[in-house]
Amino acid sequence: SKAANKPFKTCFPHERLFQGETDGSSFPNGGLRVTHSAAAFTTWDRSSPPMVVDKVLRIPCSFVTHYGKCIDDKTPLLRSADAVQREGLRLLKALGIGTDAKALYGYLGWEQEFFVVSAEHYKARPDLVNCGRTLIGALPPRNQQAELNYFGPVPFRVEELLRRVHAEMLRVGCAMSVRHNEVAPGQHEMSPIFSVANASADTNVLFMEVMNREAGKLGLQALFHEKPFAGINGSGK
Repeated sequence: SKAANKPFKTCFPHERLFQGETDGSSFPNGGLRVTHSAAAFTTWDRSSPPMVVDKVLRIPCSFVTHYGKCIDDKTPLLRSADAVQREGLRLLKALGIGTDAKALYGYLGWEQEFFVVSAEHYKARPDLVNCGRTLIGALPPRNQQAELNYFGPVPFRVEELLRRVHAEMLRVGCAMSVRHNEVAPGQHEMSPIFSVANASADTNVLFMEVMNREAGKLGLQALFHEKPFAGINGSGK
């Protein structure tokens, strides 16, 4: 048989874990390029731990063009961290402090604030669905002048949502330090323990994905827009 003459082997070369290739011209910032340089390359960011989500191994990567130009958000962050370390060590030596330092790291603790609304009400507002914020409408009858929301109990469904998200983030090694109401009605916050900046940015992206998925299971919708409603507080990031 043909299979006997040319047997097939199912394998995954380990080199593919560290570098991959895909089409880079399809990105909005990829631009028009000649065919032989249209490829873009992924490189494993080994300073940020990989995560297993839904039985899928997710490897944090930087994404650059054929000529090394970045078309992602991670590469500028890594280059900034490298510049801060290089110039920071030089400054420490110039000041005569920390002269034996070998590395300098920037830590980040993102503070993700968001609104939680009913999925039914969300789908009834085309502006919320398409823009993530309201474009028309009356101001709410109850505003945020009192402390009723910030110091009040978390609504049951929202508390269940925050509990589920907390558990899912713990599965990938991201421990949340706080979860509570925020000042505006329907506004809440979750924040993790500080970690190295690029790893923290990766977990922030995952957090928003997990929040949206778990909210849908409970008939809710999370709004991550910085200012989804007029007349009340926006959401810090």
